Amino acid sequence: MEKKLLFALLILSVAVFHSCKSYKDITYVQGLASGDTLSLAEKYVTTINTNDALLITVSATNPEAVVAYNPPVTNTLKPGETLLTSNPTLQNYLVDPDGCIDFPSLGRIKVAGLTRSQLEQYIKKELEPYVADPIVKVQLLTNNITVLGEVTAPGTYEIPNERLSLLEALGYAKDLTIYGRRDNILITREAADGKLVSIRVDLTSPDVFSSPGFYLQKGDVVYVEPNEYRKSNSSYNSNKQFNVSMISTIISGVSVIASLIIALFVN
Repeated sequence: MEKKLLFALLILSVAVFHSCKSYKDITYVQGLASGDTLSLAEKYVTTINTNDALLITVSATNPEAVVAYNPPVTNTLKPGETLLTSNPTLQNYLVDPDGCIDFPSLGRIKVAGLTRSQLEQYIKKELEPYVADPIVKVQLLTNNITVLGEVTAPGTYEIPNERLSLLEALGYAKDLTIYGRRDNILITREAADGKLVSIRVDLTSPDVFSSPGFYLQKGDVVYVEPNEYRKSNSSYNSNKQFNVSMISTIISGVSVIASLIIALFVN
């Protein structure tokens, strides 16, 4: 009886220890008390780069005065279609390798390195001699980040504002799964010189808010590594996968043998 009791206590202790460890593994921003002051990372301002796609529209009180400055509406065919059934869309401006676009009447404009707001102000100023009170709107169509790995909904997401935090991006991906490592998030980012830079972020630490990876930049890729439990369960490759029917046969055989042994002892 004592041996059974000790064994039960041992199992209970292991379960409690494992529960505590799991709790620490999955809890965000541990050790942060109410009222604590945090240092935030430097805010990132999105700038226009080569190969970006821009949608630029100009409006004014006199619509006829801005017709020449707005891109034409097109109705394109999708692969396999024979009729123009797609929704009409406005043509966009692709930033060329020199960082420029060709804008109606204004000609070639250097846009690389400018923010969306700066480009709006520049075009507005250039149009004011020809259009009364022009309103210019620039939309960056390639302002995306990608979230991969152990998240509920991996994919590429558009950044709706000038900046997006890592926590917001993981919210778009519907949070990490229970199998994702929260203490070693990998962010890959293209630097100004074209090289890729890697940033590691620990979501379990309050230092996440001051990390250079807290505010994401256009084109960032966020990767959530699997934890050890997930790795151990997926260590078998395609050549070492268990055959389901074989496992069923083994289980059935073990069950039969167990039943025979029990019957012998009972008798």
